[in-house]
Amino acid sequence: MLVGASIASLSGCADKHKELEPRVDTRPMVDAIQQAEEDWIWISGQQWALATIEGHIPIPNTSLRLNFKEHTWLEGDAGCNRYTASYVRKADAGLQISEVLSTRMYCAQPAGVMQQESRFFHLLKQIDAYHAEPDRLDLLADGAVVLSFVVPDIQQSP
Repeated sequence: MLVGASIASLSGCADKHKELEPRVDTRPMVDAIQQAEEDWIWISGQQWALATIEGHIPIPNTSLRLNFKEHTWLEGDAGCNRYTASYVRKADAGLQISEVLSTRMYCAQPAGVMQQESRFFHLLKQIDAYHAEPDRLDLLADGAVVLSFVVPDIQQSP
């Protein structure tokens, strides 16, 4: 009887030791998610300048900027108005932007700036993913790149 209790006691100790060992996460996307977390540090620490909107260059003499802030919000300049929005990152490259709020100024020049700004805000709310490289950030909706940003040239920054 004493031998049986000792064996049960020893097997309990072995299980407790096993519980203290670090567990390796073997889910398929873990490496991609960890890489995305590391990448997000430089993505969110960068100011981005709009290079294309639905494949077209922005209206000349407009400056559209985007800057992801810590955790859940972003801010920028939409050509006429300043804006802020909340965002949620999902898995390794998912992104949802919502609640876009902006100042309410009207700019008559350059021609079309208000329409471009309205389209920009609309597209921000459609974003469901991103792809980033050190000098480029693409925001995607339904698998298509709708907004592309680049790191602005420091000499040309306002």
